Amino acid sequence: MSVLTLTAAFVLVAAPEPTVTQAESADYATSSRHSLLFGHPVAREGFHLQVAFGLGGGPSNEGLFHAMEIGGSFDNGFTLALLHTFVQNKGVLGPERGPDLLGGWMAQLKIPIFYPEFELKVAAGLGGLHDQSDGIKLIGGFGWSYGIDLHLPWYENSGLTLGFSVIQVVVESGHYLAVASGLGYMEKGTGTFLPRS
Repeated sequence: MSVLTLTAAFVLVAAPEPTVTQAESADYATSSRHSLLFGHPVAREGFHLQVAFGLGGGPSNEGLFHAMEIGGSFDNGFTLALLHTFVQNKGVLGPERGPDLLGGWMAQLKIPIFYPEFELKVAAGLGGLHDQSDGIKLIGGFGWSYGIDLHLPWYENSGLTLGFSVIQVVVESGHYLAVASGLGYMEKGTGTFLPRS
């Protein structure tokens, strides 16, 4: 065997696995890995944290919108997270009507589409209302949420997010809905959520 063949074999065996920081990595399953707006690679693997605040409302309430996501993203760009989201009516915007708060704790799936700036999201889980007339009384039920996020990935692992969400809750007294929009911050980890195959 020639020295060149042995060298080539050593390089193939010893080469490290591709990482998120390498710009030439393969695209994600449903989108490019490179930012449409900024051109640089965007990390979609590892620890995921996103927090947003804004305004929301529907037929029976309006007020402060909040959403917080904690989870992890896979090599294909998909994210699984625990979502805590709500629209707080009491003491925020008037008139105070309907439930004081509607929202829930839900399991959420996020999928980047076309470019990493755009992410579809869908969630379902524990939903409910708060009656805050005398302390906090939880009225439990089922909730689901869906929407789209526009990310502004100034850096490979972080940036601002403009989000649009629809939150729906079903409890014994009926069905409640709120449409919300918020501005937030997203951070992705540099490691992978699960070991590479």
